[in-house]
Amino acid sequence: MLQPTRTKVTLLLLLIVVVTAWSKLHILDADDHAPQRWRVDEYPGFQRYK
Repeated sequence: MLQPTRTKVTLLLLLIVVVTAWSKLHILDADDHAPQRWRVDEYPGFQRYK
């Protein structure tokens, strides 16, 4: 049988895994998977070099 300390650690780790999985499911939108297409001149990473 699990000791009280191990039970608490196990429940804490389980809680972390559940919250992480839940937040990942709710953060993603359909727009996150849409392809993004920019011309080289319009690419946000190159704007500061103009």
